Amino acid sequence: MVQLPAGLKTRAAEIASALEKEKIPAALSLNPCYGACDLADEEAKQAGCELLVHIGHTKFYREFSTSVPVIYFPWIAAIEFGEIDFSIINEKRIGLLTTIQHLSALPEVKLLLERAGKQAVIGGQVLGCWFDNADKIEGQVDAFLYIGSGKFHPLGIGNRKIYTLDIEKMKVEEVDTAALERRRYANIYNAKNARSFAVLVTTKKGQNQLLGKAEEIKSMIKERGRDAFILVMNEINDTTLLGVKADAFVNTACPRIVEDSFSKPIVNAEDVEKVLADS
Repeated sequence: MVQLPAGLKTRAAEIASALEKEKIPAALSLNPCYGACDLADEEAKQAGCELLVHIGHTKFYREFSTSVPVIYFPWIAAIEFGEIDFSIINEKRIGLLTTIQHLSALPEVKLLLERAGKQAVIGGQVLGCWFDNADKIEGQVDAFLYIGSGKFHPLGIGNRKIYTLDIEKMKVEEVDTAALERRRYANIYNAKNARSFAVLVTTKKGQNQLLGKAEEIKSMIKERGRDAFILVMNEINDTTLLGVKADAFVNTACPRIVEDSFSKPIVNAEDVEKVLADS
């Protein structure tokens, strides 16, 4: 089975044809894929496949078992840089971050920054939920520059000065990370008056903190005089949760889920103590 992220669905027919020419029978999984934490290994096993080829990501930083063996194919993308205007960046020392697809471009961006009078430090790869390579160089830089498209990854870096070099527009822009922090604390504040909580657990192996963690959170909430129950699902979104009679949600899966739109306050497991602080 071959698992593709949304951005590579246009190559599905090409990949299937190439495998067929090599006499490799394959099925393609086109369910939503959020990263190496979200493998289609169960689907592969159910379909009678002996191997999963997961395209677009490297192996997840957290270990977990899989139903079939997995090969990771990161799909490296080449970037052609022209003249880049870095004038929006006022800081001197810049840390460089990107995803696995564009990792090989960082030395060239470092050179371009140095020609523009900056000092550049290569941090390396980041994920949507893992930023150790930013943490490692934070003391050496005044700001970060993320090379890629979209704001998903740079927003996750947190309350730090960060810019993006959008490879589609070839333009440098500043990222407003403070907006996410404001949203986080708004959810914490709004959840303080909740009397009942649904503790959300996903079946995605790489995002799963297991029922043990959810049980701890449930017990903590009940000890503070509130009600709590556990919900298990694959996709955590507001549509799936419609009709659930709870005043607020506690997310134990991917920490970036809380950035989506929900009709009720939702907080990550790490913020439960803040919600219950006055109980």
